[in-house]
Amino acid sequence: MPGPVMAMVMVIIVETMFFGGLISAYILAKIAEVEWPPAGQPRLPFWLTFSNMIVLLISGILMYRFFKSYKTGNKSLKYLTFASILGIVFFLVQGFEWLRILLFGIKTEPSLFGSFFYTLIGMHGLHVLAGLLVIRYLYKYLKNPSKTEEQKVHVVTAVALFWYFVVLLWPVLYYLTYLV
Repeated sequence: MPGPVMAMVMVIIVETMFFGGLISAYILAKIAEVEWPPAGQPRLPFWLTFSNMIVLLISGILMYRFFKSYKTGNKSLKYLTFASILGIVFFLVQGFEWLRILLFGIKTEPSLFGSFFYTLIGMHGLHVLAGLLVIRYLYKYLKNPSKTEEQKVHVVTAVALFWYFVVLLWPVLYYLTYLV
């Protein structure tokens, strides 16, 4: 396995364990509580966040299209551009939603609900931001004439793997925090 791909697989394994720990703690805290979310906490907005999830999933599909087309010799960046634009839209809408939720009154005190919510969603947001920065790096890397096509394919693969992780993690977090 090429170096960049192996490194990204290792990052994804570590991040999966990290989010697995957060999710496990969230589930255990939820089981221990009599009422979840606790009384007095406003309900989380369902439809805007669901629509935003669709935006992120489409971004993941576009990243896949870019990955497949790049590997077959099509060097067009249009799918990557659209994937990153949708990633930015997702990030901005989630930031807007987070501010609205703060204004609605979901707090980190006096219950664990707000703390877990902001930790899970905030950590995912940081990963989206990291993914967008890595995509930005990929644009520059692909324009570097000193890199071989093989090297470029390896980096495209690594970036795509990270973006898939970020995209596929969101439905899990959405289900756990918004639906159940």
